[in-house]
Amino acid sequence: MDGRMLLNSKNLKKLRKIKGLSQEKLAQECKDHRIQLSIASIKRAETGKQVLYRTAAALASYYQVSIDEICSQAG
Repeated sequence: MDGRMLLNSKNLKKLRKIKGLSQEKLAQECKDHRIQLSIASIKRAETGKQVLYRTAAALASYYQVSIDEICSQAG
């Protein structure tokens, strides 16, 4: 499945800030953990734009949460 979906941008920002990371540092952390996630994808997700399912899966994997927890409906 590689459709597009909306994520909860507030939840994503909160999760990132809890870890004390900038968007750039998050992208680097993901790279270090071999999680494919670009800075552009992070920005897209955190500004409320649709992202690919694989981006949602990568974010969920990094934050160790379910995809449902970061979906826009999970507000």
